[in-house]
Amino acid sequence: MKKTLASLALALALLTVPAAAAFTDVDEGLYYAAPIAWAVEQGITTGTTPTTFSPDTLCTQGQILTFLWRAAGSPQVEIKASESASLNPDFAKAIRWAVDQGIYSGEAAIFPGSVLLAPTAPCTRGAAMYFLWRYAGSPAASAPGAFTDVAPEADYAQAVAWAVEQGITSGTSETTFSPNEPCTRGQIATFLYRCWNAPPAAIPAEEPPAAPAPSSEEEEKEVRPLRTLTGQGKAYSLGLDGSEFTSDGVYEATVTVEVYSSLEAVFTIQVPFPLFQACTYTARFEDPEVPGTGYIFRYLRWDEAFADILLWKGTHNDYRLTDMSGTPLTTPFAITDTEDDRMGGTVSWRINLQGDPKFNFDRLDSLTLSCEVSCVP
Repeated sequence: MKKTLASLALALALLTVPAAAAFTDVDEGLYYAAPIAWAVEQGITTGTTPTTFSPDTLCTQGQILTFLWRAAGSPQVEIKASESASLNPDFAKAIRWAVDQGIYSGEAAIFPGSVLLAPTAPCTRGAAMYFLWRYAGSPAASAPGAFTDVAPEADYAQAVAWAVEQGITSGTSETTFSPNEPCTRGQIATFLYRCWNAPPAAIPAEEPPAAPAPSSEEEEKEVRPLRTLTGQGKAYSLGLDGSEFTSDGVYEATVTVEVYSSLEAVFTIQVPFPLFQACTYTARFEDPEVPGTGYIFRYLRWDEAFADILLWKGTHNDYRLTDMSGTPLTTPFAITDTEDDRMGGTVSWRINLQGDPKFNFDRLDSLTLSCEVSCVP
């Protein structure tokens, strides 16, 4: 994995950073613009569509391992039949490669669940630094980290200290690192970019491969939902921006649920004010024949604007599925393709039910859809 210093100099000389890629959702003035353009140019990642990158969408464990696998040259690996049958081919190869290389050790203490079983789980800041550190050969930091929320015995503690020393990341404050906070696609691209532009000892001197030319067979056809459900509801604002949206007003919200299969649906809620004015987004499906029965899908969305305003407990971004009695559904699920139009007031997330669930989206067809947006977590 390691190369000579001469090879390193040549590799870094080839890693030119083009102007920000022509994605409509990547502002050239933001910190992740150059890293995203570099990552796309090097074939490490692509946009979510031909014109968008979705920099604020959460990045999964499978995605960051796939990025690292491509950066290593997409080496061939042998994957088990069970892995190739249940995972995207690139995910399966990347995860198997990461296990073979010791980048992922499978220790439950490091991550809340197995990467092999949950490639769609969001990649946290602690997990991201651990993956990069292991890829770099687990180099020692010159001094232990000083973050109050990173225990010295934590498996990612050395990784965090090393990454901060190398300028790959920093704390979320002078005393905290927030290791359990999920990373976005823009953040992961930035971490990778800083790794390959860090001092020689910080990262193996391997040149990321050129982007392969897509074949016509690989072009994805547009997948349309089987049906679309719509509803309306009420929205309440924190009244933070001094506009006409006050904290004592009640505003209209709309909800759309696009059902792609009995196990997959995309939820979208629209409010007339910026997302930092509210934090709880609820879609409610009620049986018109038996009022008070049905299902509730709730998204508790954290925003940095809440830091000094709301007393927030638990996960920063949390998704809950319950029936109307408040009983959580036992159906396992994963969240992917989250989209936040922060100023436009639109929040969207995709729910993928897993396993052999007792609940599925076909049950929603006969129910009445409504929504509520609240400023109370």
